Amino acid sequence: MKKIKKIFLILAISYLLLTTSSSVLAQTTLPLIVYPARQFLELSPGEKTPITVNFINQSDEPIAGFIKIVDFIVRDNRGTPEFIENPEAAPEKYAASSWFKSEYNRITLPSNEKVSIQAQITVPKNANPGGRYVAFYFQTQDSKFNPQDTLSYEAGTGITPRLASLIYIKVKGDIKESAFVSRFQAKSFQEYGPIYVETEILNRGDYHIIPKGELTLKNMFGQVVEKSILKEENIFPDATRIFKNSLGKKWMIGKYRLTLQASYGEKGKTLEASAEVWVFPWKIAVIIILSIIITVLLIRHFYQKILLKEAFLEEEIERLKKELKKGAKQSDKNE
Repeated sequence: MKKIKKIFLILAISYLLLTTSSSVLAQTTLPLIVYPARQFLELSPGEKTPITVNFINQSDEPIAGFIKIVDFIVRDNRGTPEFIENPEAAPEKYAASSWFKSEYNRITLPSNEKVSIQAQITVPKNANPGGRYVAFYFQTQDSKFNPQDTLSYEAGTGITPRLASLIYIKVKGDIKESAFVSRFQAKSFQEYGPIYVETEILNRGDYHIIPKGELTLKNMFGQVVEKSILKEENIFPDATRIFKNSLGKKWMIGKYRLTLQASYGEKGKTLEASAEVWVFPWKIAVIIILSIIITVLLIRHFYQKILLKEAFLEEEIERLKKELKKGAKQSDKNE
């Protein structure tokens, strides 16, 4: 009976944990869609323009929350936007949330309907050329929400309590374009292919860039083994981005050369890098060499054994011949 009670107790606790986690999950996810997920604007200093962001509530219940416009930056090498809730903490060079004016700060999204929120953008006349990055998001009225948190969410993906449309503004003018390959790395020696390459590109310009190019793998004879396209990803100002590629097949041997040829920006500036890699299946090579050595030693052993046996037989034949001759001589004497 005690064992049965314990089993029922464990089952009851498990059920409570599952139902609790399900309710928490339901509270922290929302059936919302935002579009466009990203907007790209090219504006001149002093220019004014409206912008619209659409939110769709796919649930059967209305969802209340508020609208907020904040600056965002990217610090990591994966392109993750980081929202800056405090305007004073945003880098002035890339901030533009103060340029936006909207009549809405709190809204209720009706069930199964779309709500369009508009804002007016006014670019200051003295705005410097370059990139400005702003997030236009909807946040539910969650008691646990702390407006001072700088949480990061990918725009327009999944279902989250905070859903954002990212706005990329390019202020026209003489924009600095500068980037270089800060790391182009592959193992200098490996046993098998393919060869995995990590390319890290640093953007030192005033606007985000999208490098376009390819990696080429050549063998020791200069022949092209394979080419791989560099994935087109945004690299924000003063940030890096890591690109991963693999080239070649499993069975490779010898010295190989990797090269990167890419371009970026409106002026088509170039990015170049190279590296050399040795590929040699040394374990298989050791097994083959040891097999050859063992085979040679066995052949030598059996050959020597045969030679010794032949020498022994020859000695026996000679001995028998001598005995026969000796016996013949003894017979002649006896006669």
